[in-house]
Amino acid sequence: MGQIAIKDGTAQGVAKVRHYESLHEPSKRLFHDPYAQHMYPGSFVQSWLGEGGTHWLYSSLGAPGMLEMLSIRTKWLDDKVESMAKESQYLIILGAGYDTRGFRLDLAFGKDALQLWEVDQPQVQQNKLANLQFIAKHDASVAEKLKSPFVHFVSVDFNVDSLDQKLKVVEGFQENQKTLVLMEGVTQYIPKSATADTLQKLKAFSAPGSILLITYIDETVLTDTPSPDCGSPKSIRTILKMSQMTGETWMSGWSRSGFETFLQELGYQVLYDTTARDYNDKYMSPLGRQMKAEDVLSVERFVVAKIL
Repeated sequence: MGQIAIKDGTAQGVAKVRHYESLHEPSKRLFHDPYAQHMYPGSFVQSWLGEGGTHWLYSSLGAPGMLEMLSIRTKWLDDKVESMAKESQYLIILGAGYDTRGFRLDLAFGKDALQLWEVDQPQVQQNKLANLQFIAKHDASVAEKLKSPFVHFVSVDFNVDSLDQKLKVVEGFQENQKTLVLMEGVTQYIPKSATADTLQKLKAFSAPGSILLITYIDETVLTDTPSPDCGSPKSIRTILKMSQMTGETWMSGWSRSGFETFLQELGYQVLYDTTARDYNDKYMSPLGRQMKAEDVLSVERFVVAKIL
């Protein structure tokens, strides 16, 4: 297993949530990520606690609804990736962290099919590859994809590196491809100027009609008076403290109209803008896990946008 870098606390946290969701009985879970438990140290503790014990632990930290919010985000993006990847030539995952969609979802990679490009900071990529290589010893599917010339890992620091320059030096990368881009849980951690620069570079090398799946946080979360629509102020304060403890503090947020304008000015058209609250009935209710209205956290919004 790879050594854990200092600045991958958030990536580890997402892996923990996906491991938690996968601990549910098949009839009760939103998705199954069999690889998440290999992406962070000490995962045996959650396995031992089980779904119920893990949920109690996180709720006792003062952030009820956080696990569900992140699980709904994962499920929503899973659905979008699986449906939209069929019409794309590239799947680019920006700030991939320990995301395993390229290995757990039903995605076919090949010269005339889809190519996967995972992008993140060098140390996280190194750790992830080490973890995947460990998994590959016992999982033929992962082993096959790691050997595929159509699966790529690209090291980029979004604060200082140029995305297009990093991609263009990778053998096989071509411009003007129909691209599906995923930027999940990234924008709150970097300056707005860094998000703008990344999206400008992305638009420049992607074909018109390419799709961006991106998330952002409500700007009021970063104030002393978060919008009531975001959920419990106590839970929000706890989440902000957690981000500070990982050394990856939230710094950027938008209003819904402000984010739409932000994307429009960069050459994108917003098709959908939604949040966890909109999917409590659709996702959680059929599983018998519908949350009380006061427990729903909607600090982060999920967007589908098209490159014009």
